[in-house]
Amino acid sequence: MISAFYLALASSFIMSASTILEKKTLKQEHAAAYSASFSLVVALISLALIFFAKFNIDIIELAIIYIISLISTTTYLLTARVLKHGNISIATPILSSLPMVFLVIISFLFLGEVLTPLQYLLIAILIVSGYLMIFGKDTGKNGFEKSKYAYMLIATCFLMAVGGVAMKYLFLQGVNLIEYFIIAMLFISLNYMVFMSLKYGGIKEIFSNLRKYKLQIITIGGLTVSYRVLYYLSVYLTFISLVAPIRNSVYVMITTLAGGFLFKESGLPRKIILAGIMLVCLYYLSI
Repeated sequence: MISAFYLALASSFIMSASTILEKKTLKQEHAAAYSASFSLVVALISLALIFFAKFNIDIIELAIIYIISLISTTTYLLTARVLKHGNISIATPILSSLPMVFLVIISFLFLGEVLTPLQYLLIAILIVSGYLMIFGKDTGKNGFEKSKYAYMLIATCFLMAVGGVAMKYLFLQGVNLIEYFIIAMLFISLNYMVFMSLKYGGIKEIFSNLRKYKLQIITIGGLTVSYRVLYYLSVYLTFISLVAPIRNSVYVMITTLAGGFLFKESGLPRKIILAGIMLVCLYYLSI
């Protein structure tokens, strides 16, 4: 459990840096073009791990990986749109807390994962703390929560939970996490190429966008591969319903506070207090 905790913690720090850089980059880019270029870079970087993969999977497992890739393709695009048009201090807590509600329920129903009453209580406190970051009196009446992006957030959170449980199921079936990661990233990149060809300028637009923003996208891609591999390793070692709250809660604290300062968003004193509460919960959740 201790090793899984540290892996999840490292994943959260790298994920925070990636999200803040992504928010800054999306101020200049189209969400779809960015997501497609980003997925291509991540797929290429993931090929560096090919020597650690076994590639011993059957057709059913391959089909499940492709379904997960479709879910991930959708969540990438929705998340990019939310980050581009909304406040990072609002989007981040929702994206990190609401999936836990869905994930714990789905894990209990389909994977048989059962935590202790104290662990469920701590997860509930983490979720409530995340919501208080959003719905406090100093959040502001900017219409973000009532817009179409609120529905995008809810849909994204549910899809993230479904994808997470499906991934854990594959690991329980003995699928190697490196081969899963490589195949999933290649599928996601392929999905985006098809999507861009059907709706936008196709592969030419992907490469044009990549040439223009190559430094930012390659950096974010490298950070993304790092935090995902660390997270998959932590899930491989223990319950996803225990690891995911740890990773996501630390990510919320860092991204909300650092992102709030960088992008001059409101409500930071209240968020610092809530972050302290979440840290205490994380400590007792990990021991």
